Amino acid sequence: MNTNMANPWVSFIALLFATFVTIEAAAFQAPVLPSVTQHFSIPVNLAALILISYFIAVAVCAPAMGRLGDQIGRRRMVTIGLVVFGVAEFVAAWAPQFWMFLAARFLQGLGVACIFPAVFSYVNHLFREDQRGMALGVLMFVMTFGAASGGLLGGLMIDTFGWRSVYVVSGALALLGLIPLLLWVPESRGAPPAGRFDWTGALLLLVTIAALLSLPTWAANFGRDSAVTWGIVVLGIISLVWLWRHSARQAAPILDVSLLKDRRFAIPSAIYWIQMILSSGLVYSLAFFINTRPGGSASQFGMVTLAFFGCTMLASPISGRLIDRIEPRRIATLSLIGSLGAVVVFSQLQTSVSLTWVLVLVGFLGLMMGANVPALMKLALGAIPAHKAGAGSGLFSMLRDLGLPTGSSFSLAIFGLSSAYHTRRVTEQTATDLGLNAPQTAELLQVAGQPGSEVSAGLSAALTEAGAGVEQVLESITVASLGGAIGSVGYLLTGLLVVALALTPLLGRRVDVQKVAEEIEGAAQS
Repeated sequence: MNTNMANPWVSFIALLFATFVTIEAAAFQAPVLPSVTQHFSIPVNLAALILISYFIAVAVCAPAMGRLGDQIGRRRMVTIGLVVFGVAEFVAAWAPQFWMFLAARFLQGLGVACIFPAVFSYVNHLFREDQRGMALGVLMFVMTFGAASGGLLGGLMIDTFGWRSVYVVSGALALLGLIPLLLWVPESRGAPPAGRFDWTGALLLLVTIAALLSLPTWAANFGRDSAVTWGIVVLGIISLVWLWRHSARQAAPILDVSLLKDRRFAIPSAIYWIQMILSSGLVYSLAFFINTRPGGSASQFGMVTLAFFGCTMLASPISGRLIDRIEPRRIATLSLIGSLGAVVVFSQLQTSVSLTWVLVLVGFLGLMMGANVPALMKLALGAIPAHKAGAGSGLFSMLRDLGLPTGSSFSLAIFGLSSAYHTRRVTEQTATDLGLNAPQTAELLQVAGQPGSEVSAGLSAALTEAGAGVEQVLESITVASLGGAIGSVGYLLTGLLVVALALTPLLGRRVDVQKVAEEIEGAAQS
């Protein structure tokens, strides 16, 4: 803790604003994704690239930016991050081609990679051990407030002003965040790394993460048995093994293997990663489920994100307060049990379900997430030694940002594949029931798989003759495909939560965090 700081909350509030801006911008992506997908005329399976390009930059650059912040100053890194992020948001708003839009998303991720490791390091720099739970609870409150308001405002802005408006607003807020940062946040540095920058490790990390995050997308587009898919798998495994062996020999590795070998850091970070997969998978699968079901809209999905992240926001400060007094792992275990029960219910959703029931379900999941995350963050960040503050916070930020795109890419891939399977199955059954011939069945499959396609006069006449209208048939196919797709995503999330629960007995105790905190305070005083 910085003992010279009279009121650390003033500085922390300025840092929270920078955090809020980036989280709100990330929340904008869920309601904007269908609009951007349609604008650039790309399939749903490739829509994950919009998220992957951002998170590759965040995950790869976060460890390096954490170390760099220790050297040149953490406030300076946050400043650079806000500028890069803000400019990239404006570029994305007016990108004329899809590849330029993806490049802007990559730069946005680079900006966020400069911000988050520094903010995590400031928690240990500004607060005592018995205050950090509350600080992390407030941090989670702000992050989820940004996510909640971003989902709602994003949906409203898209419906009113178009999809470009969300990027313009995010860019303006990022540049505005420079003012409180430069006025109220003191500069902070850590111990410089022992060796030179690990360029080889950075390249291997880039290849590993790019392969991991893009695998579901390539599998969905080329097939799981294709040479491309298996080539990505082999490349990812080779680069991961190489990265691990390389990092173990470096004085200042880009990926600090020693932290990953420490159970006190590794276990809560792993569960936190699964929690982020759950959050992202839930939100992005619901984006397509709510938007494309009969009567759905971007504004309705905004209400869903408001319920989910709003309840997370309410639970976070309460959990933060509690974990300064009782065992964090107890709270983590109970919240995971509650999440598991809710996800089982989620996997049984049908397109006819009322919006009110969806709001209640995701609100409960939000409460469980809000209780769980501050506990996991305190255990993981509290296990980082003082001389590894930058590397540890960067690594934790990387794991966090790996969970979000992993959840979105896997859920979108499974949602798209399952939706396509059920669309084909129901369409073929419908064509058989209506007595359509082979060419008419093929056309119905094409129209059902590509919403907005024109229906020929021949197919329309055939459906009318069979006593079924075009809109009625297409709606019944959509209803069946969405129900099957959301169930498939739910089964995936259920399995991951079972794994997370199995890890909870290995979580550290509060006394472990207190020992590391005493070491950090001793280093600060010396």
